[in-house]
Amino acid sequence: MSTKKKRSKFYTIYFSVIIIFFIALIVGAILLFGWLRSYEQSQPTTLVNSLISEYVKPGKYDKLKKDYEIELPEYETEEHFYSLLHDNIDNKTLTISHSSLKPEGIDDAYIIKADDVKVLNIFLKKHKIGKGYDVDSIEVSKNLLKTIVINVYKNTDVTINGQEITDDLRVDGKLPELPKVDAKTLTPPQTITLEGMFSETQDIIATDNGKNVTVTASGCTYNVAQTINKAVAKNVQDTAQNAAVAYAAFMQSDGSIGELAKYTDTSTTFYKHVAATLIQFVKPHDGYRNDDMKVDSPMKYSDSLYSCRVSFKHILKRGTETYSENFDKVVYVLKNGESYKVIDMQNPQTNG
Repeated sequence: MSTKKKRSKFYTIYFSVIIIFFIALIVGAILLFGWLRSYEQSQPTTLVNSLISEYVKPGKYDKLKKDYEIELPEYETEEHFYSLLHDNIDNKTLTISHSSLKPEGIDDAYIIKADDVKVLNIFLKKHKIGKGYDVDSIEVSKNLLKTIVINVYKNTDVTINGQEITDDLRVDGKLPELPKVDAKTLTPPQTITLEGMFSETQDIIATDNGKNVTVTASGCTYNVAQTINKAVAKNVQDTAQNAAVAYAAFMQSDGSIGELAKYTDTSTTFYKHVAATLIQFVKPHDGYRNDDMKVDSPMKYSDSLYSCRVSFKHILKRGTETYSENFDKVVYVLKNGESYKVIDMQNPQTNG
């Protein structure tokens, strides 16, 4: 064989080996890249960041709820859910952090933050076969959730966001301990507590025998007005206010016990205790007035027992100086025929 043919065969084998090497190198690089890409995608942080880029950052909260079957509280609405996320996420810097708090059966957990506010908890489970994670569930962070309290009465029906609240959520309140009253004859107020709600602004409708009843909101607390005869309610509130004013005046030596007796059942422990009180430590003054008078929250416990809340500022005057005392009591009134008499006054925090 000639030298030329030997060289040709050598270079053919040489370049074939080089080509095979580069092919193997390229295939290896592709396989490595695919493995690295698969490994990266299998990491929980990558999965959570993909949620942010695909759903959270562009504000696709409806798609997020649908794709990941996010459960809402029983009485909440989708609109409140979307509004909560919009209010806390839009135009904020989104970051993630690892969470050590995870339910049983969950392999990993992360928190999505908007600026410094925790907004979503992401719970992950490992693949049953192979590496990687799947999103098991998503929930709103507890720091954003509200507890709604509804103060209501036994014969009043209540719906929230179009759903009637079931009887098992209605809890009887504590009845006041009062003189001359058998607690067994009283109907206690009730409280409904709904935890884990998305908004403090809820659509609450109350009815009594089919007629709408006024519902007032104070933050997350909703008070359902009780159906009370207007004339009776006025007599109860007038009696309570007159007794409260007379009580405040007597305790500063500005009124007589006889004035208080006009509006009070004098056989009660409350009246006897006040009458026996030795008035001391009266701040010197030459006049007084009552400001910011409020008489509200009338309540009916039975056909004979009622209460309301009386609050005002009892202001003592001495020359150009003034000294203010805050009066705030739940006043209990007993109705006997056409007669109304106060039987007790209690601090609001001890009431019901």
